[in-house]
Amino acid sequence: MPLADRFDGLLIDLDGVVWIGREPVPGSVEALRALLDGGKRIVFVTNNPGRLPEVYAERLGGLGIAVGPEQIVTAGVAVARLAGEAAGDGGSAFVIGAPALKEMVAATGARLLEGEEAEEADVVVVSGHKEFDYGELKTAKFALDRGAQLFATSHDPTMPYPGGELPGTGAVLAAVEVASGKQATIAGKPERHLFEMATEAIRGSFRRDTVRKEPRDELLGMIGDRISSDIDGGRAAGLETILVLSGTTSREQAEAADPGPDHVLDDLAALLQ
Repeated sequence: MPLADRFDGLLIDLDGVVWIGREPVPGSVEALRALLDGGKRIVFVTNNPGRLPEVYAERLGGLGIAVGPEQIVTAGVAVARLAGEAAGDGGSAFVIGAPALKEMVAATGARLLEGEEAEEADVVVVSGHKEFDYGELKTAKFALDRGAQLFATSHDPTMPYPGGELPGTGAVLAAVEVASGKQATIAGKPERHLFEMATEAIRGSFRRDTVRKEPRDELLGMIGDRISSDIDGGRAAGLETILVLSGTTSREQAEAADPGPDHVLDDLAALLQ
């Protein structure tokens, strides 16, 4: 029996599982189409906050994977919620990250500050981005020295990329934490915030199912390529965990992990074999 048949719903990471950079992982698109056609409920989860959920949904749609933005939960969405709540009504934020992350934080009602004014921000939000520089680091440190709360999308040190791995949010956050002496509240994997949002999105889809006559507990699985975020976070959230070897983790690393994932597969396509 294919492993996919065990599950009613799946949380699926994007980078390293569905695609690497701009290129789909071989077999991943066909596997996702088959899962959706077979009635599996899917929510995609990613620590990459560089795009809005609508943009991720559009990219997946371009591959023939028909999902809506409500089926995409990013660390950007999760950290924006946390930061907005911490800033409070009329609060302000200094955001180190891509324009999409700034847009998500602003959508909570927080005022985005820049330059010297940002040294008075109520919250500092950190995510990796290519334009990170010393000026941003200085501004974040001064704001944190004055009592701002620190939030970040993840501790991921790298992210998969064709031909190697790019520095991730964890690399940028390390500079901010070392300079300020503060520890960030993490919104993305492996922490609970992103998983709570994603599991609620899946369970909400079951509650809206008018065909089902009797409620029951659905078995959900987490599929990812990184043990420290996807697998450890999925386990903590009470999900069955599936590690795929198409991204950052080798089979040797998977075998050495203690505790390890519940299942290890070469790639997403193997879920249906």
